[in-house]
Order: sequence, then structure tokens, then C-alpha cells
Amino acid sequence: MSLAAPVLAPRTPFAAGDRFAIVVGDSQPARDAAQFLTDESWRVDRIPSIRSGHAEERLRNASVVILDAGATAEPVGETMELLREICPEAATVLLAGANSPRPDFTGLGPARPRTVPTPVRRESLLTALEAEMGYRSLLRENRILRDELRAATRLEDWVGCSNEAAEIRSALTTTAFSDGPVLIVGEPGSGRRLAAELIHRLGRQSSLPFVPLHAASLPAGGLGPILAQLRRGDREPAAGTHDLRAGSLYLSGAERLRPGDQAILDDAVRRPPPFRLLVSASPDLPGRVRAGTFSKGLFRRLETAAIRIPPLRERREDIPALLLHFLKQSGETSGEPPFGISGATVAACGGYHWPGNTAELRMWVESAVATARVSRFSGAVLPETLCPTPEGATPPAGDIGTRSLKEVIAGIEKTFIERALRRTGGNQKRAAQALRLNPTTLHEKMKRHGLLQTPASDPATRGAGVRRTGTD
Repeated sequence: MSLAAPVLAPRTPFAAGDRFAIVVGDSQPARDAAQFLTDESWRVDRIPSIRSGHAEERLRNASVVILDAGATAEPVGETMELLREICPEAATVLLAGANSPRPDFTGLGPARPRTVPTPVRRESLLTALEAEMGYRSLLRENRILRDELRAATRLEDWVGCSNEAAEIRSALTTTAFSDGPVLIVGEPGSGRRLAAELIHRLGRQSSLPFVPLHAASLPAGGLGPILAQLRRGDREPAAGTHDLRAGSLYLSGAERLRPGDQAILDDAVRRPPPFRLLVSASPDLPGRVRAGTFSKGLFRRLETAAIRIPPLRERREDIPALLLHFLKQSGETSGEPPFGISGATVAACGGYHWPGNTAELRMWVESAVATARVSRFSGAVLPETLCPTPEGATPPAGDIGTRSLKEVIAGIEKTFIERALRRTGGNQKRAAQALRLNPTTLHEKMKRHGLLQTPASDPATRGAGVRRTGTD
């Protein structure tokens, strides 16, 4: 075989560390391939088979593996599976003759090798190596970018363990890696803005700002100037003008757009702007289309890429996870230690219909954390429509009329002191710190409410520093 063929210079030069190849096999095609690479200043090692002595250790350092299809006793597909385990990052090239059995690479995915026909020609071998190594480099870069993206944006931010939550996370991922406008349909408070923010942060223009805009706040014809300014922001701004660039424009409440602004939005959908257009609307949008108050053509174009978010009452399995998530967030924001949450409260939350959806649940948790700074998180700090007032908490409005204001306040104060003492094991100093009181003031209040220790026959009350008051 003549070796006088012209040398091909790779279009993408290989790095010095990438020029180490292992040729598997002892046939003439394998020897020719090794000679070609040696002539091209490659560092080449030859092994008779991947199961030979020290073969695995040598393969782990290879950037390229050239496998002679006739050098393996088992099917080539099985050999490739083994190579993928030993050196998953290495590019692979298969030398196969016209009479070689057709390899079965089912399930290999990106590890499928590039085939070079035998007898081996220098041009075909170097071309195959360049293409395979370029492809492997793209795979590595893609994996690194995805890892960085996952680190910057966690889809776990969409909290929930229901099937609906899993479908939403899948739809967000699919939509984020595509182009064009997106319609997010859901009731107010269901998480439409969070979905839009996740799409933006997962998308290609995440480094540019996320610009929110509410349709109800726009004057008639107000959408056009904003879109025009955002379009100009992608170019060099004129002297004296404000440069407003955007990666995504989030327009919420699109069902409230006036007819003129609907036409402007329709034009933006048909002529995609340099930023991502994210639109949210309520579930009654199709009804508005039928009633003629919303453009049928605009709705049809937006609906081609739509994500639907069910209301919280239709995905009650997510409520416990959302409760814990909001509880943790609120504790971190307020600087308070985590509060406990009873099973009865979780059950009560699951039975409530939550007309305000996730936003209402978050609001009540934040309110509860702000209210229950020194008390155990319980139904006492949740809305009366959600769960009944537990014993010892603030009396219902109907009972207040039978007691003076002084008596009501004294009862609340006594309850808080009892809870603080129970949480600190009767330690008055720690209880005073939790209640943010002077220890002397706490002692006086305990004396006033009859909470100082008195002789008792129950040994469990001795040394506790507080009379037994029942369980919380």
C-alpha cells in the first residue's frame, strides 16, 4: 500500500494532550492506522485486544481508541460497551472491511464509533478522527454547559412531588431550550411568573434582564412604545436615550389587553423580537376568544407553545412540600429558627381549597412565621377558614364579648409564657431570651399568672420551674 498520499491538516488542530491514540488489533489495517498517526506526530500505543494484560490501565489515558473489528472475539457492540466503561471520554474509530459483519450498536447513543473502511487510507482516517474528536468535544462542552446551567438554575425551584409538578418541570425544560413566544396559562397566584422566570434563566439570553410587565397597567396603545424601545435596546442607543436591553419580556394578564395592544402583540409574535416573549393569561382566555373580546388569530399563534399550570386545589400532593419550602424560606428571611409543623396542620392545609393558589399559601406561611416567633407553628396562626383555633390560642370573636380586654390579653400572655417555658425545659433565663424579656420581668409575670413552681406530689413537676400545663 502506498503511503505517498498528501497529509491532511485537520481543520481544528488537536491539542497536544489529545494526540494519544491506542490502536487495538494486530492486523494489517491496524498497523497501517498506527503508522499513519505516528507519521502525523501522534503518540501511538498498540495492544492486541482490550482484554490483554494492563490494557485497561493504558486505555484510561487514551484520547482516541482505534478498534479493528476483526481483533475482538465477541460482538463489536459488546466491546464498545466495555470501552465506554473504561474510557468514556475517548473518541472511538472502528476499522471495518466490506465483508465485516454489520456491527450492532443498539443503545450506545453518543458512544457509537465512526467507521473507517479498510484498506485504510490516510485521508479517510484523519478525516474520521477530526470529525469524531470534534463531536466528542461538543458533547463535553454541552455537558459542562448543562451542569453549569443546572447549578445556576435549579428546576427544584418549582416545588412539588405530584405528577402535575413533574410535567410542569419537563415542559419548562423543553420550552426553555427552544425559541419563540410562550403562553403560560393558569389562575392568578398559581406560579405563572415563577414559570416565566425559570424559562428565562434556563434560556440562551439569561445574562440579559428579565423585564416584567402587567397588561392591566398599560394605557391604551402603551404596549407598542415599550416593545419598540426594547427592540432598539439590542442596537447602539442614540445619544441622550436610555439603553434598555432585555433577555425576556414577561407580559402577565394578557386577557386584559385592549384590542389595539392585542394587534401590537400579534405583530410581535409574527415578527419575533430580539428578546424572548413570555405571556401569561388566565384559564378563561378561550372563553374570551369565543366571546370576541380577544383576538382568535393571536390566541392560535400563542397556543402553539403553551404551558398550563393547574390550580393548587388540583395538585394537593404538592401542599406538604410547598409548606416546608415556604416555612424554610420565611425562617431564613426573618432570621428565626425553623418552626415545627404538626401533622394536623398539614392535613388541614390539604383539605382547604386555596382560592389564591400558591401565592395564598405562601402569604399565610409568612404571616404565621411573623406571628409565631415564640410559639410552635400550629393552627393558631393560620386563617380560621383553614383550621379551627386550637385550645389555648386567641379566643374566637364570639367569646371576646364575655371577657374584658385586660383578661383576653392576660390569657394570651400566659399562653405564650407557658409555651416558651415548655420549649426551654422550664429554664426561665432561656425563656426570657426567647420572649425578649428581662428575666426579672418574666419572673414577675409568672408570679402574676400563677406559673411559679408550687409544691406538688407529681415528681415530673419537681425542678421543672413551671407547673404542668398540659401538652401543646
